[in-house]
Amino acid sequence: MTAITEAEEALEDNAARKRATLRQYLRHPGFMIGAIGIGLLVLVALFAPWIAPHSPTRTDLMNTLAQPSATYWLGTDQFGRCVLSRLIHGAQVSLQVGFYVVLISLSAGTLLGAIAGYAGGFVERALVAIIDIMLAFPSFLLALALVAARGNTLDSIILAVAIAYTPRVAAVMRSVVLTIRPRPFIEASRAIGLSTWKILIRHVIPNALPPVIVVATVSAATAILAEAGLSFLGLGVQPPTPTWGNVIAEGQTAITTNPLISLSAGLCIAFTVIVLNLLGDGLRDTLDPQMRRNTGKLL
Repeated sequence: MTAITEAEEALEDNAARKRATLRQYLRHPGFMIGAIGIGLLVLVALFAPWIAPHSPTRTDLMNTLAQPSATYWLGTDQFGRCVLSRLIHGAQVSLQVGFYVVLISLSAGTLLGAIAGYAGGFVERALVAIIDIMLAFPSFLLALALVAARGNTLDSIILAVAIAYTPRVAAVMRSVVLTIRPRPFIEASRAIGLSTWKILIRHVIPNALPPVIVVATVSAATAILAEAGLSFLGLGVQPPTPTWGNVIAEGQTAITTNPLISLSAGLCIAFTVIVLNLLGDGLRDTLDPQMRRNTGKLL
């Protein structure tokens, strides 16, 4: 009976901790605004074919550079394409780039940073040298060079941006692992004979993930900005496929007569970056115990 009671108490404690964590998220205004904003963007991207009033690639040469109207809510571009429809479909590309860049950079950066921080010796010096060399290059310029070398397909853009932003995640992961490595539970794991890989997978990486997840979330915003910048320069996804970057670029020719084309795409990018940063700030405040204590004192 005692064992059953202890098990029930453990389950109740676990459920109570989960409820407390959920309340912390729900009480954080920045996290909630960011989560709702990202949720809306995901819904727009998923249901773009049904939400968009027109085809994003269909031209209407009788209505080029048309002003906003009941038919074209944000007007048309120089080819008579519906600007609103192109913005809605452009959300698919931007969110796809952000998601896959975070997935790749988080996976690769976590592994490299954990190995560098835990292994020490020559392995650490070699990996740190590689990370430092990559960090020495501005991330956007590194992505620009990789896209120019590999081509401007969507896969190449995702891979190039992910490679450019992986060193950030790896550097943060290594710094956190260096603080975890000397802790007693790691020493105990070594003492009972766990292998290095088991210690990394079971203990080191799970305890080091919270700050890395925050960095990866913010990296999604910078990845979307990078994709928009590459598309604006003509090195991103090529027209007629709509992206927010190439909508801005195409709107340059009519910036004086119809500034809404470039302005609306820029506002879409700004909104996405803001909600992602709010989401990252919320994750930081709720995942970091020190930040939770400070926030509680202020409240």
